[in-house]
Amino acid sequence: MTYNNYSFSLGKGKFYLKSKTPQQGYEEVIYGMEKDKVTYHRYVDNIKGTLKYFDVKEVDYQGKKLSFLEVSLVDGEVSNKVSVPLKNSKGNYTDEVKAILSSLNNAEVGDEYTMAMRKTATVGKNGKEYINIVCYLNYVNQLDANGKGVSTGYISYEDVPKPEKDEDEDLGTTWNWKPVNKFYAQKVKEIQAKFPTYAKAETPQAEVVQETVPAPAVAQEIAFPMLEEDDDLPF
Repeated sequence: MTYNNYSFSLGKGKFYLKSKTPQQGYEEVIYGMEKDKVTYHRYVDNIKGTLKYFDVKEVDYQGKKLSFLEVSLVDGEVSNKVSVPLKNSKGNYTDEVKAILSSLNNAEVGDEYTMAMRKTATVGKNGKEYINIVCYLNYVNQLDANGKGVSTGYISYEDVPKPEKDEDEDLGTTWNWKPVNKFYAQKVKEIQAKFPTYAKAETPQAEVVQETVPAPAVAQEIAFPMLEEDDDLPF
């Protein structure tokens, strides 16, 4: 079995594999606060396979415990795993997690799908730009009238609780995100329950075949989240 461990690049709006050394098909990415680090990414538009595994994994990283949401699609002898940070620096579920949970909400374990994630940018009435992330999960063997894979659907916007607004004389306006986080915490449990063997879904680290290739052109990558381009994570 070959194991591909994909992350998601907000800058590119694509999945990517990473390598510490130059590889054929990989782009050089400069990152770090001082722009003094380099890694290599191979970007893909989508992955394909049978929905097999879903879980939340905790890892120790530089003295801190980090949590990631993982989902795997198995395509023959290839296991394609997507791993995204579970929560952001404020303790709220990340947009990547919300997008994946939405697409998996009505998905059937054991069916074959293609999976893609995209970002869109919208400008609000306040003039600020907002980034939205959507996860597309489409059946391979169920086609619509146009011959395209049928979507698994999404969690309705109206079904998601809204953060609670609080006006305080001293603190001003604050927001309570507990109802939103509670909703997605329950969704994680509901989807985990679809996978009888999810607790055993440990996939080994993928081996990267080393190739000597000319250094490719530098591609500037948005460092969001910061862990996106850090090759020191223990997986």
